[in-house]
Formats: sequence, structure tokens, C-alpha cells
Amino acid sequence: KQWYQRRVRGPEDALEIVAHRFLEDVELSDEHRAGVVELCKNFHESTRMLSLKFEQALGRHNYVTPTSYLELIYTYKSLLGKCREKVAYQKKRYTVGLEKLDSARSQVSQMQIDLQALQPQLVVASKEVDEIMVIIERDSIEVAKTEKVVKAEEL
Repeated sequence: KQWYQRRVRGPEDALEIVAHRFLEDVELSDEHRAGVVELCKNFHESTRMLSLKFEQALGRHNYVTPTSYLELIYTYKSLLGKCREKVAYQKKRYTVGLEKLDSARSQVSQMQIDLQALQPQLVVASKEVDEIMVIIERDSIEVAKTEKVVKAEEL
């Protein structure tokens, strides 16, 4: 039988039915839902039992009400929602990072292809630069000689 078709047999059944009712809009597998319902029941019952012990030991009453149980369920739903949002945000960041890495990889691949295509031109340009450097060195020597002659004539 479904949880909502059962007759309520006691407080624990009532807690289970309430938990199922208030968690029905939460996306959970049946296995997880059953586990959450069981935890909610256990938390509420253990809190109730500890409150009785607290009252017996210290003479002070701590109220564990149906509203407390609902607050427990609402708190669970709220925390689950926040955690899911955080995971979705981190997943989006991860996905964007992977896309950027893939884009950088393709750009690097294209640059390597372009560099290989330009390699012959770079070799030619390097030879031209070497030839120009030889001419500049030779001209620099001649300019230095001419400068010495001009300085000598000025004196």
C-alpha cells in the first residue's frame, strides 16, 4: 500500500505520513525519501525522549511539538535546496572551465599550425637579418674610421 492509503496506527505512523506529505514536492529517489522520513522520525522521537529525561533530571520542560517536527522538515528542505544550488553553481563553473580549456587547446593547435606554415618565412627573414647585421657592422666600422678622421681634422 502507498503511505497515504495506510491507516494511522500510532504516533510514528503519523510522523511518517506527515513527513511523506511535506516531502512529496522534493525531488528524491524512493530510497532516499524513505531514509529521510526515517531520519526525521528518529530525530523527533529522540528529541522527545531526551526532553523527557531533561525534565526528569532538571525539572524543566522542553516542548517538542508537531510544529517542531514540521520545522525540522522545512529546515531539511531548505538546506537541501541550498546544497543543490551550490552544487549546480559549482557544476556550471566546472563546465565553463572545461569549455575554456577546450577553446585554449584548439587555439594553441591553430597557432602551432600557423607557426609551422610560417617557419620557411622565418628562416628567410632570419637570413636577411643576419645579412643586414653584417652590413651594419661593416658600415659601423667605416663610420668609426670616418669619425676619427673628422675629429682629427677638427683639432
